[in-house]
Parts: sequence; C-alpha cells; structure tokens
Amino acid sequence: MDTGGLFPPGDAALADLVRHRVMEAAGEADVIVLVVDGRAGLTPLDRELARMMRSTGRPVVVAVNKMDVPGRDDPAAEFHALGFEDVVPISAEHGLSIGDLISAVSSRLKPSETASAKAAASGEIRIAIGGRPNVGKSSLLNRLLDQERSIVSEVPGTTRDTVDSLLRRGGKIYRIFDTAGLRRKGRVLAGPEGLSAMTARRHMEAADVVLILVDATQGITQQDLHVAGVPVQAGRPLIVLLNKSDCVDAAEAGSLKSLAEGRLRFAPHAPVLAISARTGDGVDRILPLVDEVHAQASRRLTTGRLNAWLRRAIEAHRPPSLAGRDVKFYYAVQASTNPPHVVLFGNIGEPPHFSYCRYLENSLRDAFKLSRTPVVLKYRERPRQERTSSRSGRKRRKPRV
Repeated sequence: MDTGGLFPPGDAALADLVRHRVMEAAGEADVIVLVVDGRAGLTPLDRELARMMRSTGRPVVVAVNKMDVPGRDDPAAEFHALGFEDVVPISAEHGLSIGDLISAVSSRLKPSETASAKAAASGEIRIAIGGRPNVGKSSLLNRLLDQERSIVSEVPGTTRDTVDSLLRRGGKIYRIFDTAGLRRKGRVLAGPEGLSAMTARRHMEAADVVLILVDATQGITQQDLHVAGVPVQAGRPLIVLLNKSDCVDAAEAGSLKSLAEGRLRFAPHAPVLAISARTGDGVDRILPLVDEVHAQASRRLTTGRLNAWLRRAIEAHRPPSLAGRDVKFYYAVQASTNPPHVVLFGNIGEPPHFSYCRYLENSLRDAFKLSRTPVVLKYRERPRQERTSSRSGRKRRKPRV
C-alpha cells in the first residue's frame, strides 16, 4: 500500500486526514517500509515518523532514498540512530539496491505470509477507477472495501497518488486502483498534478477492467468522454458508472443512461450502470459485472470455431472488392486475449471497407457472445510460402463438363 506523505506543507486539514489513513494502513501491514531522504539527512520529522511507526508494533525497514551520490562511504549511517535494524540505502529513480530492499522486507515476513502473497498475486483482476475530479472515485473505493481506505473531501484533487487495495470476495481477488481525477489538458498544472494525471492514465491503460465514474447530477460532459477515451484507445474493457444517482429522480436517471449510451458510440461494448457510492445503491452489482466483462475479455477462441464463423460470415455477405481486386479471407486465428485479438489472413494486407470491418466485428461478437468487451480485428496477407505450398500440394482435378 502506497500511503500519502505525512506532514504535507500548508494544508493542516488534509494533514490530519492523511495521518489517520497512514496509521490505519500501517496497523494492517505485515511490514512497514519507512522512506527517508538521504540527501536531506536525518531530520526531526524522520524521528517523529519513526516513533509513529514503532508504536504500531510492526516490523520496520528504513529505505534511505536518493543515495546515488558518489564519494560517500556509508551514506545511510546516520539513519541507524532511528533504532531500526534494517537500514537500506537505495535510489528509486535509478533502481539501485532495490533487490536489497526486497530481501530485507522478505526477511521480515513470516513463511505463511509469503505464501499467501504469492497466492494473492496469481489470478488477480486489476480494476482502475477513473473519472473527472470530485465525481466520487474515492467514495466508491471505500464503499467496495467497506472501510475508509481513501481520503474523501469536497476539495477536487484530493487524490494525488494512485491508491491500490486488495479485495477478496466470493473466492476471487481484485486489486483496485483509485486514480487521480483527470482534467482537460489545458487546465492541468505542471508538477504534482501533471504526474498524477500521467500515473492515472498508465493505470487505466494497464487494468483488466476500467470503471469510469460520471456525476449523474451534471450529466455526460465532454471531459467524461475524454476520460472514457483513455481505456478505449488502449483496448481496455470498461464500465461506465453514473454516480450520485440518488440525487436525481428515476425518470431523469433513465434518460441519462440512454444519453450516456448514445454519446458512448465509440465504445458500444461498455455497459452503463447507475449507482450511488454514498448510499451503496447499485454498488453490489459492480463486481458481478466486472467478472462478466473480464470473462468475455479473457475468452480463448479455438481456431476451428473461428474458421467456421469466418466461413459463415463470408457466405452471408461477400467482402467488397478493394481497388478493383477481389478480397478473399482464408483463415483466422486468435493472437491474444484481454481483449480478444483476432487476425484474419487473406490475399490483402490491409483492412477492407470500414463497413465490412464493422460487419465482421459485430458478427464475431454475436457468434461468441462478446457484447461487453472490445474486440480487435487485424488483417494480414497470407505468407507467400503458404500460398506456394498450397498450390504445389493441390491435386489437379478433371475439368467439369
């Protein structure tokens, strides 16, 4: 768990919230990594942090960061004064001695905890929560976890670093990332906000399923569409959640859902769900929907079934000619999953007319029940050696009369 920095300057109200959340996370941790600034040296704040971490009763490993300055014999020596046995000099920016830090942390874990961590790492479904600032992302994370994991405030931009949490439910493991709110590029400030926006995009592009939150009281804005475009361009499955639906009447919520589906024409596979993170209405439907979307995105389609679908699709509608040349497709294979990537080999190395591409995509969705996941169709020209071998191995038939 990556917690917020303690003692943020110039924001006393936020500092109390951050300190409370950090101490909660430290109390739940198996090992605490206390990161200090090696260039600044040992400060009174470091001593106060060490006292707070020691009060939790958890094992503490001190990571002395920014230790990439040559010419110092033992740059981390002064930090032994904090009273902890494990003091590891590292450089997070350059990746120096990260292996030593991992070894120190592992040595403080019990064998059963290490085994459970390995089990948890396999089969996780990674969920990223994205949206504009102050649409309720942190409130939704807290509701899903049934605990105050993220700081909730009326001030937009409270979430500056991506917060990730593990959730075990129904025999499944979900790793949920609460990302920072994304604003229009022209309004993003340099420095921390720019880094937060970049990190939020990176987590949405790497997630198995992305939850895009929309403020139901404000409707679908252009910025909402921009945020939804991040996972769409990355080929990530997504679910659109109309949050704060308890603040609008049922008729307005229904029309807003229809409007959202209409404006999300670039992502027709994205289901739209009305929820309220504050009251919990509809939140219990999110994880089952995530399971359904992830199962479709992870489908493995056999080559035999794909080729049978391709024959039926071509028989129903022949592909139009391209640049005066008849277009033929010979076979199809699945290249990867999440989302499904299907490669069609034919006598051309480029896509046919866009209307026929859309027909093939819709036909594939219908044939394999992939209505809630992106589908990527790629077109390749059949290798020349395959064409040559097929001609040489073909028996000559007698002409029909």
